[in-house]
Amino acid sequence: MQRAAPAVGPAVPSTPAQHGRRDRILETATAMLSGGGEDALQMKELSQRADVSLATVYRYFPAKDHVLLAITLSRYERALARVQDEPAHGGTVRERVTAHLLREFRAGQREPRLTAALSRAVSETSRSYSATIERIERLHLQVIRHVAAVGGPLAAPLSPRHDAVLPVVADVFTAATRRWLAGVSSPAAARFEIRIGCRLLDLPDEALDEEIALAGPVTASGSPRE
Repeated sequence: MQRAAPAVGPAVPSTPAQHGRRDRILETATAMLSGGGEDALQMKELSQRADVSLATVYRYFPAKDHVLLAITLSRYERALARVQDEPAHGGTVRERVTAHLLREFRAGQREPRLTAALSRAVSETSRSYSATIERIERLHLQVIRHVAAVGGPLAAPLSPRHDAVLPVVADVFTAATRRWLAGVSSPAAARFEIRIGCRLLDLPDEALDEEIALAGPVTASGSPRE
């Protein structure tokens, strides 16, 4: 059953002090989720630990899912800034993307309660959060695209073929992570699925062209048009 849509949207901080309070709420919530999972995140306790009023918490986060999605969005914003600051990496597009996604999966393993809460928020919240979820998914794909495109002097450039396949690879990663979180597959099985998904980046042009012809024209996001 989907949750009821929140009646009020979150406020947007406009001053350094407001940004500081909002950031402190998110940092505190992240620590609570890491330690006790989603059930441990109670708004009243969050306000006390973050040293802000309960009204302030609800002003920026009218519902718990707002907190979870804001944490996820912030994490991918930081991830994008981090990979943009990294030096160029060698290897092929597949090798770079595989290494990055396996690092991301290992990071999720280190904090399984936090990972489970954030994954649930992205996959199970109501349609009223769709704009934020789309931003999160775009940011994640932007991170992966940057990793794929930035290589050493011997690395292959990011081609339209790679750009069309990367959204599929991102979906494989997400599905593998969710199966592991659900207890359906082991960490080793999830890593295997991620590696296999990344091998799609080695598809020859003719194979991808054949699949596109069968599915229909591919949009900029990598999805076939209706």
